[in-house]
Amino acid sequence: MPRLGQDVSRWYGETIGFWDGEALITWTSNVQGWTTHNAFEHSSKMQSVEIYTPNKDANGTVTGVHHEAIFYDPEALVEPVRMDRDLVRNAGMLDSDPYMFVECLQTIFPIDGIATPLAPGQAYDAQATDWYGRPWAAIWEQYHEEGMTRPDAEDALFGF
Repeated sequence: MPRLGQDVSRWYGETIGFWDGEALITWTSNVQGWTTHNAFEHSSKMQSVEIYTPNKDANGTVTGVHHEAIFYDPEALVEPVRMDRDLVRNAGMLDSDPYMFVECLQTIFPIDGIATPLAPGQAYDAQATDWYGRPWAAIWEQYHEEGMTRPDAEDALFGF
């Protein structure tokens, strides 16, 4: 996939878009592979195409946005996943506060391979996490698969 900027991993990837009349069409690639709350695990090969079109009432007033997204990932998905939803306009641009995007703040920590909530100020021995790998898999292997060995490819379930 071509890079749109520097060769640096980005959690949300790189997006380009264009207008086709009233429709905004975007393409996103170079997303950092990860798992997302309430979504599927995806690889760094995931791409998406998204289409945003206005929803209007009988008078032609915009009442919201129709959003269609198609996710492609040859490593994590058997076939593309399509999401189709309508977002309803709640207020005018100057009639409400802006949306505040808040990243997750960690309150649960992997202590001996177990997700453990810690109160502010509590200390624990930490190991630097490889956030760009699959940290949940590495933790599971380190703490919960001691003495286990992977099967040979020909003996694996379904021949994988």
